[in-house]
Amino acid sequence: MSKIIANILLLLMLSSCLFSKKIHIKNVGNFKLFEQDFKNLKGWELDDHKLALQTFLHSCRKFSKLPQNKPLNGKFFEATPEDFRDVCDIAEVVKTMSKKQTKNFFENWFKLFLVENTHGDDDGLFTGYYEPTLYGSFVKTEKYQYPIFAKPKADSSYSNLTRQEIEAGALEGQKLELLYVDNKVDLFFLHIQGSGKVILPNGSEIKVAYAGKNQFPFTAISNEMLKRNLIFKHEFNSKGVYKWLVENPDKSQEIMNINQSYTFFKLNDSDQVYGAQGVALTKERSLAVDSEIIPFGSLLWLETSLRDQPQTKFNKLMVAQDTGSAIKGVIRGDIYFGNGAEAEEKAFTMASNGKYYILLPINLVDKILGR
Repeated sequence: MSKIIANILLLLMLSSCLFSKKIHIKNVGNFKLFEQDFKNLKGWELDDHKLALQTFLHSCRKFSKLPQNKPLNGKFFEATPEDFRDVCDIAEVVKTMSKKQTKNFFENWFKLFLVENTHGDDDGLFTGYYEPTLYGSFVKTEKYQYPIFAKPKADSSYSNLTRQEIEAGALEGQKLELLYVDNKVDLFFLHIQGSGKVILPNGSEIKVAYAGKNQFPFTAISNEMLKRNLIFKHEFNSKGVYKWLVENPDKSQEIMNINQSYTFFKLNDSDQVYGAQGVALTKERSLAVDSEIIPFGSLLWLETSLRDQPQTKFNKLMVAQDTGSAIKGVIRGDIYFGNGAEAEEKAFTMASNGKYYILLPINLVDKILGR
């Protein structure tokens, strides 16, 4: 064991300096990978690699509990938890080391690839989400009248109900109400975010987490609102949508019903917000991705900018730890911004183009290439 650690330390003392012909990987699926140099990444030297490592370790510990040879989610060369075992073991050693050694760990144990779709495009949409705060009660009152529903039983037909049918009372009498909140627009956005916290009348907080949804796909109401000239192009984000819905209460339900998808919840005893991978999310490090394409636990170097501050670049090493019904496509991501007013503002205004690079363990690259 000491010899292994010594070898790790030797590698981490060095920057990546092995030169070889760049690898191009064309998957049978709907994306292509082109090897790149870490030194060419914008902002790589300035990033907080130790925080990225801590976030990655959450995924590593999840990997350790999974069947090692069973393929992970996504259409990614049937990557397995075992493919990450070496880098995860090394990461546990590196977590106590310096910032420079942590950066060298990523450079020496992973290969960097630009992700493109089959049309050769590396540009995609990046949005944001957060943990919203709502105000509610366990008891329905004149003030608190909008229910947060638990998921109906699996053998029921309630998954066939649309948002409009549920809002019209289709679930009444089923004893599925977890809480009642005071604002239907906030509740609609809770459905989109997938988790949140509710402040009760006595000031205490209770968290709710995603438990499931009906069978209908997510529809972004912003597209229809733009088409109907309800919002302008510069308002084409969550902030603009929210503002219109609040200011037009007589028409808001009709517009919200365009999104037939409906989210169900469960009470969450943890202080953490958990993503679809089953790990605690990290502010501005956890990324929701299309889980049919990108495996959870993947490291992704993201290059984009904040929508309301285009001069403010958002170039960070992220970890794919969540997904969402609106997150579809090869190059598509949703940044978890945490909770609080600042997080809400960033998430509400975030809708920027960008690109990402995936970091693949060297042994996984060898496996893909049949070495």
